[in-house]
Amino acid sequence: MKVKKYDNQKLGVLIGAFSPVIGFFLYGAGWAWYFAKPFNYFLHDIFLAIPTWRSSIITLSLVFNLVPFFFFIRTNRNKTARGVLLAVFLYIPFVVYFRFWN
Repeated sequence: MKVKKYDNQKLGVLIGAFSPVIGFFLYGAGWAWYFAKPFNYFLHDIFLAIPTWRSSIITLSLVFNLVPFFFFIRTNRNKTARGVLLAVFLYIPFVVYFRFWN
């Protein structure tokens, strides 16, 4: 069986760790555009100042991991997709912490 290029779990974890950050900025930019506020307002007054919304915003950012996950599944790079999924599971304790104890 031919080994696919860029098919390793470490790359998937790396992509899965940074993909929600990109998703956070895209979500924040969309929110700021929709409400005609600066991104700085979203970051400081919504995300950091309101603890009840923090877990929801992080969860929405994690949804952005679906893009690389399904891309790697469709291109038969299963080890990289597995790494993206592992990164999602590494984010879950933060979501649970912000949801229940913050």
